[in-house]
Amino acid sequence: MELETLNNEFKLAMRRLASTVAIVTSGGEEGWTGMVATAVTSVAVNPPTVLVVVNRNASLSPVLMREGRFCVNLLSQRHARIVGAFSGQKKGRERFEEGPWTSSEGGIPVLTDAVASLICKTVNTLEMATHTIFVGEVTDVHCHDQIDPLIWVDGHLARAESVAA
Repeated sequence: MELETLNNEFKLAMRRLASTVAIVTSGGEEGWTGMVATAVTSVAVNPPTVLVVVNRNASLSPVLMREGRFCVNLLSQRHARIVGAFSGQKKGRERFEEGPWTSSEGGIPVLTDAVASLICKTVNTLEMATHTIFVGEVTDVHCHDQIDPLIWVDGHLARAESVAA
C-alpha cells in the first residue's frame, strides 16, 4: 500500500477506535495548562501507571517536560461544553473558566466532578514521530460516584451505553 493511502486508511481506522475523552492538565507557579486527549491508557496496576500521548507542538508539552507531573481528568457527559475550551477555543488560564477546577496538593489542576482524576508523576518519556509519550505513575486517584463517560468516536462526542452480553 502506498504511504499516502496507508496514512489515510490508518486515520479512518483510528476514527473507529472509541475512547473516553480526557483533559490532561499540568502546571506550577507559571500557571495552569491543559488539553483534550483521547490517547490515554492504563499500563499497569502495580505500580498504578498510565500513559498519555501529546503532540510536541501542544502548549502542554513543554510544561509536562518541565513539571514532571500531570493529572488525567476523565470526562463525563456533563463536560461536553468544556471540550471546546480545551481544544483551542480558549487559551491558557481562560480554559479553566469552564468547569469546577481545584488545585491538587502539588498545584496541578483537577476537575472536581470528573468521572475520575488520576494525579501522576512522570517516570518515563518516549519521543515518537511528532509526539511524546509520557508515562506517569499514579500517586492519587479521585473517583466520582456517577459513571457516565464522554466518548470520542468517528470525530464526534458520544455517550457510552450498556449492552447485554
